[in-house]
Amino acid sequence: MRRWGGLFLLPILFVFFLNACEEEESASPGPPEKHSRVYTLNEKYIIRGVANLLKEKGYADPKVDTEKGTVETDYIPAGNVRTKVVVTVKKLNQREREVTLLITTEKKVKEGWKAIKILEKPQYDKFFDEIEMQTYRELAKGY
Repeated sequence: MRRWGGLFLLPILFVFFLNACEEEESASPGPPEKHSRVYTLNEKYIIRGVANLLKEKGYADPKVDTEKGTVETDYIPAGNVRTKVVVTVKKLNQREREVTLLITTEKKVKEGWKAIKILEKPQYDKFFDEIEMQTYRELAKGY
C-alpha cells in the first residue's frame, strides 16, 4: 500500500515541472478553490491521517491544531512555483465530518508571488481518496 502513496505526488510534480516550462498565461490566475468531501470517520483519525499523508508527500512537519480542526503546511518550493496545503475538518453532526482542502499555488513574478490555479477537480478527488485511505490506516492502528 505504501508504494501507491507516491503515485499521488508524481502527477503534482509533473504539473509543476510542466508549469515551470510554459508561458505565464497557461495557468489560470486567481485565488485557489476550496474543495470539500464528507466522511463518516472520527475527526481525530482524519486529522492524524492528513498530517501523516502530508509528511509522506514531502511536507515537513505540518502544523496540526486539533481544537480548530486544521492541518497546515508551509510553502514547498519547486522551481519558480510554491505550494501550500490547508485542510480543515468540521464536525457536521454525530457521524459526519466535512473535510475542506485548499491547495494554494503561487508563481514567482517580478512583483513577488502571484496566485495561480493548476489543479482541477480530478486532482483534488485523488487527494481526497488518499486522505480517506490514510485515515483508515490510522483507524486500524487504533491509538
